Parts: sequence; C-alpha cells; structure tokens
Amino acid sequence: MQGLIAGDGNTVIKGVRVRIGNGVEQNITADLVIDASGRGSSSPAWLENFGYMRPEEEKIEIGIGYTTRLYRRRPTDLGGKVAVVVAGSGPNWRSGTILYQTEDSWIVSVGGYFGDHAPDDNQMFAAYAGSLPTSDIHDIVAHAEPLSDFVSYRYPANLRRRYERLARFPRGYLVFGDALCSFNPVYGQGMTVAAQEATLLQDCLRDGDADLARRFFHAAKGAIDTPWDIAVGNDLRHPGVQGPRPPKVRFINWYVGKLHMAARHDAALAKAFLKVANLEAPPARLLHPAVVMRVIRGNLFRRSRGNEGISQATARG
Repeated sequence: MQGLIAGDGNTVIKGVRVRIGNGVEQNITADLVIDASGRGSSSPAWLENFGYMRPEEEKIEIGIGYTTRLYRRRPTDLGGKVAVVVAGSGPNWRSGTILYQTEDSWIVSVGGYFGDHAPDDNQMFAAYAGSLPTSDIHDIVAHAEPLSDFVSYRYPANLRRRYERLARFPRGYLVFGDALCSFNPVYGQGMTVAAQEATLLQDCLRDGDADLARRFFHAAKGAIDTPWDIAVGNDLRHPGVQGPRPPKVRFINWYVGKLHMAARHDAALAKAFLKVANLEAPPARLLHPAVVMRVIRGNLFRRSRGNEGISQATARG
C-alpha cells in the first residue's frame, strides 16, 4: 500500500493508493479502511501528513530471537509427554519449547534476549538447547531426524501505539492488530488479541459508524491492557530490559519468579501460569490462596537451591 486517500479537508479517509500486478499505482475507495499491516505500520506517518498527531508509543526493547525446526517424533519420546516449555530465567535467560505437531513430528523453538540467539547449525543448535535447565529438548534435537530447515525470527521490542489518547482521528479509518500493539511473540498472545479486537469491532459496527474510531480504540484498549502487562511485566524480570518497575511490578515479578521455581515440579502451577499467559484466565487467578500455598510449598521443598529462576512446564497426552 502506497498511502491513504483523504477527503473533506482530511477529516475522512476514502480509500488507499496501491500497486498491484504490473506496478501501476491504483486508487481503491472504501467506506472503511483498516490498517492491519503489522508492527511496521505507516499509519503514524500518514496521519501526520494529514495534520494529525502521531500516537504516543510505548516501547520495551528486548532483542528477542529464536530459531525453530521440525523433528521426527516417536511415541516413546519424552516419556509420552506432548510438550515441554522452559521459560527464560536467570542466569542465561534462554527459553525453549518442544510441542507435539503431528503424530510423527515435533516443533522445537529455542532462543534468548539481546542477541543471544540460537544458531542455525546442527551441532551449535543442539549445544544451545543443552544449555537449558532440562535435557528434554536437547535429547530430541541431538538425536531425532530433522524434518525441516532452521527458521530464525528476530523481534526487537514490545510496541504499543496509544491511538485511544488522540484527540482527533479521521473518519473511515482504523488501526488494528500488531499495528496497534505487538507483544513478545514467545507468549503467543498476538493472534488471540487480534481475534478479540475483531469481535470488538463487530460489536462497535452494530452500533453504527458514528464516532467509530474513538469507540473501537477504547474497546481495544481493554483487550490489550492485560496481555501487555503480562508480556512487558515478564520481560522486565530480565535485568537488562529497560523500563519502569514500580513496586507493584517488582512484587509481581518476584512472585512469578517464585511460581516458576515451584512450577518445575508442580504441573498444576505450570497449567495455572500457562492459562494466564494464554489469556484463558485473569492474572488475579495466580494470587488465589490455593495457588499461593502451592508456590510457598514448592519453594520450601524444591529439590535444589540451584534451580532458582528456572521454570519448566510439561504436559502429557
């Protein structure tokens, strides 16, 4: 897309300018234009060109990167477990995931913060997986048959654009999905939030198009707030991540660290955390007295003091 078509003194967006097929620029008109172009959205610049303010941006630099590959799965692998998830924690802050993909394949992803990324080389990838606090992932990548090439992904920062704070916004235009807010992808929240935004947009459109942008952006804010707090709050556990850490954030990060320690040997705690991370349960669920007691017991009786900061969640079929 090359840009927007404005009308009525730039108060309304009437379409877009695009290049399709032979590269000749064309105009496409529409009653409603939605920018779903992702975190690289040009909307802030386009709006500025039409005399609007750029939205405020909140950015938390994390330099995350991970490498993924498919491997042959055998029924006896991992003792019958269908997933192992190792959350990034000190001292090396590396994370890893192995998930049941099909009856005969695993998908494996491992990576870390600030350039500490898994290499796309057989031996070095296996060695990187071997640095995780459990050998489960390493045992697969070191011995199983690869079913694909390595695929690497880099993600520089959590990024939120505060369109709901703008005093003026053109009619006939909205910003959506990652163009509105993008999260650290290791938490798997972006598609869920986009789906929630789609439902909210449908609700807003049922009430007509009057003041649509203000109504949608404020509704979307409610869907974004919780996953943003989860992603950013968890990333701020890393000492190298720069960002505000008020007392509430410091307490939650301390508590989540303790929960991760206990969850390594407590499947109920691991599931409780994953339900919150995957937006199936509210964050307050982790502070339920029954959960708190499991965290306390898990830290009092954990097997080794050397496991501090480590979290491992496993699931069985």
